[in-house]
Amino acid sequence: MQIEFNTSRITKADVGQPAARPEAAPASTDTTSFTSAASLDAQLRTVPEVRTHKVALAKSLITNPNYPPQELLDRIAALLAVHNLK
Repeated sequence: MQIEFNTSRITKADVGQPAARPEAAPASTDTTSFTSAASLDAQLRTVPEVRTHKVALAKSLITNPNYPPQELLDRIAALLAVHNLK
């Protein structure tokens, strides 16, 4: 390889070896059926949008005056102070 430091001089580029062509990808032999995906889709459609047990838990936590615990609030405050978050 030759380095030309005179940038105003145009030189012929060294052609060298041609790049090897990548081999064509083999035809897909994937025979996976989509029955499992269809089954998952059907199961997803049966999941309710509202989980009543989680709503009940949230309602019970809201009425609890000791939630969240003071220790948890103190730890979050310490983390915010350490990381200088606003």
